[in-house]
Amino acid sequence: MKIAFFLDSYKPYLSGVTNSAEILVNELRRLGHKVYIFAPSYPNHRDSDPDIFRFPSIASGYPNFRLALPFVKSVPEVDLVHSHSPFQAGLLAGFVARRRKVPLVYTFHTLFTRYLHYAWFLPAPLGRLGLSAYLHSFCRGADAIIAPSVLAKRVLLAWQVRRPVHVIPSGIELSRYPADPAAMREALRRRYRIRPEEKVLLYVGRLSKEKNLHFLIEAFARLGQPDVRLVLVGGGPLEEELRELRLKNVTLIGEIAYPEVLNYYSLGDIFVFASLTETQGMVIAEAKAAGLPVVALFAGGLIGTVRSGVDGYLVGRDLEPFISRIRQLLSDEAQRASLAAAAQADARARFSSEVVAKQVETVYNSLTERRRNADV
Repeated sequence: MKIAFFLDSYKPYLSGVTNSAEILVNELRRLGHKVYIFAPSYPNHRDSDPDIFRFPSIASGYPNFRLALPFVKSVPEVDLVHSHSPFQAGLLAGFVARRRKVPLVYTFHTLFTRYLHYAWFLPAPLGRLGLSAYLHSFCRGADAIIAPSVLAKRVLLAWQVRRPVHVIPSGIELSRYPADPAAMREALRRRYRIRPEEKVLLYVGRLSKEKNLHFLIEAFARLGQPDVRLVLVGGGPLEEELRELRLKNVTLIGEIAYPEVLNYYSLGDIFVFASLTETQGMVIAEAKAAGLPVVALFAGGLIGTVRSGVDGYLVGRDLEPFISRIRQLLSDEAQRASLAAAAQADARARFSSEVVAKQVETVYNSLTERRRNADV
């Protein structure tokens, strides 16, 4: 099958959407499909993949993010179009699908209504109303929608989206993890001067307002254990501010490209996460695959990603229960090991990129078969 992916961000820009799309591309190609990628251009970046087509872009107000100007001279013949954005690239994807009379699939990666603080010039209620109406309209043009969690599907249903919605998580490449995680852990701890006796609370992700990092930092400060370190892996608009604070026992690693970032999960003992805006939380699945128990807030798509009490804990949006669960796992080595083993087993069973790609392939096959039958 020939498939066209359309994205408003892609390599070298680092994000969960970028990683999710790249992993799916790799797996679909292993299954024998031809996948073309249409994405914004980035200054001084050159692609080695001949099937990546770049359209013009301009700088945005967000670090390293480019605003796509979706214009391409030509698009190869394809059997299906898969959009990973409802905006600029998504509109081009819809146009191509209609012109070629092929199915359009849309993956609902992001709860965009939780990001309206970047549109500061709009009153929040008006922004939410307008955005949800737009997303409803865009989804109406899709033949199928992929939601990475049950929560994401519920959001779409609340917006009165009536297209078929398939719950399929973003996949993780298990083969990319270090072969010897203990040796990797030791090497990284030496590099960042983390003492062997220190326990590490690890966060991986964008350093931005919507990730609720101030909650995480306050929780760590109140934890008050000198032999525990908070390690933040990622970049974003809050990075400079956090570095200037020079927080005690907090290590900021900075932005690490995929797949190297998978090595950094070996640094941690517990994965901590306070975001309220996730449709799945791909980093949670990555952390679980590395054998880390998770302590996160009860919110968004994490409800389906973390099995509370089995491979981690989802807690209410208050500091004390969050801190209490961290203390519990820090003090109980046996429980931490039990949750870690369960986390790793679940990640391998549910979030393996091979399993996910075959589920997506099934959706594709059903759509192309239906389209062929309609044309007969």
